[in-house]
Amino acid sequence: MAVSGYDGMHLIYEALKKTGGSVEGEAFVSAMKGMSWESPRGPMSIDRTTGEVVHNIYIRKVESVGGELRNVEFATFNYVRDPRVAAK
Repeated sequence: MAVSGYDGMHLIYEALKKTGGSVEGEAFVSAMKGMSWESPRGPMSIDRTTGEVVHNIYIRKVESVGGELRNVEFATFNYVRDPRVAAK
């Protein structure tokens, strides 16, 4: 959950740079659309048309690694969009 806060603040910071500090409604949201960055959770972007988040989904399983239980990634679904929005 913490990384969502990081991504949100990154997006706000970058949008403020684009708008010169203005937070005027439509212009501020428009500045966010189309942005992309490398997040601690992998590549992130904001769809230019819908304004929806696009990101990778990582599938993990718990395995014993070096005598400790670890989450081990075994599949990645790249550039996933909200299926509710993508279906429209």
